[in-house]
Amino acid sequence: MSEMVEMIPVNEQDEAIFSQWETGKSLRALAREFGISVAHVEQALDRTLPVFDGAHQLRAFKRELRRLEDLSSEFYTIARREKCRDSAHLVARLNERICAMRGWSPVNIRMDPLTTQQAAAPDEYDQIFTAIMKVARGPDWKPPAGNGGELPSLPSMPDDVQQPSGSGSAEPDS
Repeated sequence: MSEMVEMIPVNEQDEAIFSQWETGKSLRALAREFGISVAHVEQALDRTLPVFDGAHQLRAFKRELRRLEDLSSEFYTIARREKCRDSAHLVARLNERICAMRGWSPVNIRMDPLTTQQAAAPDEYDQIFTAIMKVARGPDWKPPAGNGGELPSLPSMPDDVQQPSGSGSAEPDS
């Protein structure tokens, strides 16, 4: 259900305040000139300006989009018929603006080259893991193919190698 907006009739003083405000006078100057408070000046401006809500904004947005599209088609016809470069340039600029208003931007269409390069490079974890494995397995070690494969098992320690003392043995005392 749409909400009803009560229209307040605009009087001659409101029109005079609005016309002076359009010339660039401040709210305080208008309040002094008309002998009313700044709040009354703001209320007069609110009565003369269109309502600022979602429905009115959407309507204004659609109106501006339609105007740009009409202008673009007019200059497109001129550019094609007269081979006018200025008109063609204006059509291209209007097209950019129309696309931006519709939410079609270059960011949505193409990828940033820096982001693409970073995605192709191995992440920091993989670089560290590869460096450690090259130290452990030798410089010829290559990472396993695929993603998430099993890690290679470490070689078992020879029996004649003694574990450092004081670290406690893994075998329970019997």
